[in-house]
Amino acid sequence: MSNFEVLDPKQHQSLRVNTQPGAAFGDDVMSAMAFPFEFRTLQAEYPILFRKDAQTGQFYALVLFGLEPTENLYLEADLWQARNLPLSARRAPFLITERKALDGQQPPELLVSIDLDHPRTHHPEGELVFNEDGSNSALLDSTIQCLGDIHAGHEQTQHYFDTLSALNLITPMSLEIPLDEPLELTGFYGIDEDQLAALGDADLKQLQAAGCLEPTYMAIASLSQLSGLIQKKQRR
Repeated sequence: MSNFEVLDPKQHQSLRVNTQPGAAFGDDVMSAMAFPFEFRTLQAEYPILFRKDAQTGQFYALVLFGLEPTENLYLEADLWQARNLPLSARRAPFLITERKALDGQQPPELLVSIDLDHPRTHHPEGELVFNEDGSNSALLDSTIQCLGDIHAGHEQTQHYFDTLSALNLITPMSLEIPLDEPLELTGFYGIDEDQLAALGDADLKQLQAAGCLEPTYMAIASLSQLSGLIQKKQRR
């Protein structure tokens, strides 16, 4: 269970957070959400695939860390064997919450909360969240930047997938993983490369103008990382 509280420099003056990677801190996960503005960086490390939210029907993107639940093939003890992490894998135990204005006219206020029951929290070897004078620590400042980018990323994600859907560029994918005991990954989606190649000039310009062309090609390019992921699995 999570136990989130809005951060307060007086109440959480001595709070420390461990930022080291590790299975004990919840890093043993198969995937993490990714946002289109991250695709260029992440495609050099991870396969980027799409899924559909069962409740809302909205698509979202994720990067694969493993091929089975609770498997992270990039994690070795307390080391993450990759140069870049998606923002969503860096935010814990923090979260942005919205506090609506009392008059209902102003935009909601964005607040930073922390999960007091997360294994990273209250760690004696962790980094302070606030400095002794109550100002933000370097950790908190970087976290605020990360959470702000995530907040903007959710809006970008909806725009991106609305644009792809309008051009019929999303297609189901079934991944056959050739192991001693073969695996089949289902429920994923990707770019329909045939449909993309068949787009006319007007549609390509629309995709470019919407800022969706580059992340689309980055998502396609990322699939070359699947072979590396399979090799990691075989070595394990």
